[in-house]
Amino acid sequence: MRRKRRLVVILILLLAIPVVYRVFGVYKFRSGECRALDPRVFASTYPQRLVVMTYNIEGHAALIRSDHIQQIADVINRVKPDVVCINEAHRNTWQARFHDHVEDLRRLTHMNGVFGRSYDFLGGAFGNIILTRGDVVASNVHDLPGTGEPRSVLEAVVRVNGGTIELYVTHLAAWGSVNAAIRGKQLECLAHHVRASAHPFILAGDLNASPEAAEIAKFRSENVLQLCGPIGPTHKVTEKQLDYVFTDRGWRVVSARALDIGPSDHRPVVVELAHP
Repeated sequence: MRRKRRLVVILILLLAIPVVYRVFGVYKFRSGECRALDPRVFASTYPQRLVVMTYNIEGHAALIRSDHIQQIADVINRVKPDVVCINEAHRNTWQARFHDHVEDLRRLTHMNGVFGRSYDFLGGAFGNIILTRGDVVASNVHDLPGTGEPRSVLEAVVRVNGGTIELYVTHLAAWGSVNAAIRGKQLECLAHHVRASAHPFILAGDLNASPEAAEIAKFRSENVLQLCGPIGPTHKVTEKQLDYVFTDRGWRVVSARALDIGPSDHRPVVVELAHP
């Protein structure tokens, strides 16, 4: 009987460790503010064509699969996009076996890249990445409002395919309808940022809500962004679309699809854009 009790206690402790780690090591209990930039003069610097990929790579899976990032790179190399917007990237965290996903993916894809942290903890960082076959001219990280796991948007000015564009890569609050109000505030903040763009822009990432969700519907109705799609399910477990690519109205969407490949629990989304 005592042995069984010990086993139960050990199991409870093992389950409690990740919860305690996230609550006390990662979560923030202040809503924060949206600090968007003032609107800038818009320059019509569209490239004629652009292939965009957005991909939640499930970076923590690298803890149990040593070839996880290599397989992610294989997907990128197979598609050959001009820009890649990545969520759930780790930099020297224990979940990544203290590897740097930014440098690993840059080396494996031969692309330029920039990292935008969402939070730092124990000497490591977690956040978003932009990879490109072009050049990153400038980048900035903006915190998003909301309690719980900190979220951010990585903004980068990229020169690619003869044009200059502005990319916004983000990963919004999880937990379904529980955090719908928080996601609504985060989407409002994103709208403020993209309205300040000085170049043709693309907003991409894991928004953690389906197109039918009230906060997504409100975001689409109140902004002039165009949604690239329909795309179909992007999350392999829930079979719902959680990953999106939005653009300004100057782009023409040639194609948009989710590819059923790769080791992540999310499917990569690939969008081809053109400008007359």
